[in-house]
This record gives sequence, structure tokens and C-alpha cells, in this order.
Amino acid sequence: MSSKEWRYALAVILGVGFEAIFFWKFQPYAMREHGHDILPWYVLPLLAFVAGLLLSLGIDGKARWVPLAMLGGFFAAQACLIVADCAADPSNHNLWPFEFVIIAAAISPAFAGAGLAKVMRPRPT
Repeated sequence: MSSKEWRYALAVILGVGFEAIFFWKFQPYAMREHGHDILPWYVLPLLAFVAGLLLSLGIDGKARWVPLAMLGGFFAAQACLIVADCAADPSNHNLWPFEFVIIAAAISPAFAGAGLAKVMRPRPT
């Protein structure tokens, strides 16, 4: 695999990891909102920005594919979590579309990080 493909794969893995840490919290559905947070929610946009910046530094081509891969991993993990939770109780996740909107808003700083990485790239003279 090329360096770019490794970065995309790492971005997907980070998206899944963000899902596990910030939304799933390694707890059953009934305890997620009342349990302890592994990290506070406001750390997610900061981590997304840093991940988007670092994974996009020096990448050839379109830098936006890194945050899109991160978002895709996050969405896929959330979809799996919704299916697993609703298998036990179909009334869980009644407002699931809003969960995806919240995730997209929380990960959006990754696009700013990728844009900053593209601006920081040295221009050939």
C-alpha cells in the first residue's frame, strides 16, 4: 500500500475509534448517557482537527479525502452500533438521523485541518 492509502486506512480506524470512545463508550445503551465519559465531548473536534492536519500533511492530491475517510469510518461504526442496539430494543435510536448530523458537525474541524495542511504545503518554485 502507498503512503496515501495508509493515511486513508488510519483515518478510517480513527473514525471508528472516535465512535467507540465518544459515542459507544464501551457501555450498553441504557448506561451510555449516565455513565462516565472516557474523554469529554469537546475534545472530539480538537482531536478531529489535529488528525485531519497531521494525516493530510504532505499528501499528494486532494487533502479532503482524509477527513472523508475519517467521517466514513465514524458513520459505519455508528450504523453498526444502531443496528446492534435496535436488535435488542427497536425503540432505541428513534432519532438516528440526528446522530449522523451531530457526528458530521463534530468531525467537521478535520476538514479545516486538512485545508490548513494543504495551505502549509511548500509551493514548487
